[in-house]
Amino acid sequence: MSTKFHCLAILNRQGNPLYMRTFDSLDGETAAQQDQCVKYHYVAHTSCDVIEERLSQAKTSSDLFVGLLQTIGDMAVYGYVLSTGNRFVLVTSVPAESSAVRIAEIKTLFQQLHAAFVSLVCNPFYDMADDAGQIIGSPKFDGIVDELIRTYGK
Repeated sequence: MSTKFHCLAILNRQGNPLYMRTFDSLDGETAAQQDQCVKYHYVAHTSCDVIEERLSQAKTSSDLFVGLLQTIGDMAVYGYVLSTGNRFVLVTSVPAESSAVRIAEIKTLFQQLHAAFVSLVCNPFYDMADDAGQIIGSPKFDGIVDELIRTYGK
């Protein structure tokens, strides 16, 4: 049985969302879907506190993967911190299989997402700034995220 991915958030070092994507399939813009989006937004922001705590405890670690941040009900939250201070937060269902195997897969997913993010922000023709602030709105990046979620969500 595979783990279901619920949400991916990319936050800047201040905790402001650069990218927020939910993967739960609900038809239309229903109240339930809006509630889920708010719940995942809340989980991503509470994870920032856990990331800050972990980073302050391990000042010399060069590993960008922070690991399992917290479990909330039936959800597991994983984190990854870039050298710029940006954070990736992934909300999944609690894994039924071996957690060591699952963590290795999630770490690889984060590394591939990191490469896609770096490719996006280093593109001289892409401007992240828009009227709403710094939000990632790239169809190519969305496609890469979709492919990663399909690949690792099995």
